[in-house]
Amino acid sequence: MKAKETIDLRQLPLEELKAQLKDCEEKYYHLKFKNKIAPAKNRMEIRTLRRDRARLLTWMREKTLRMESK
Repeated sequence: MKAKETIDLRQLPLEELKAQLKDCEEKYYHLKFKNKIAPAKNRMEIRTLRRDRARLLTWMREKTLRMESK
């Protein structure tokens, strides 16, 4: 994720973040599966997807905590 994308994604509502997370997880598990069968050409893509997933989960958690504290 680039810095501009990060700022844009952080502003999304919780439902949109969930949709982004689902898409990211599908890509991650698909690449992981393909890597098991035959080594991937770009292994860094797996790492970036894993980190993007973690970022999305963090932002979702922040939003839910903010909603609960209100």
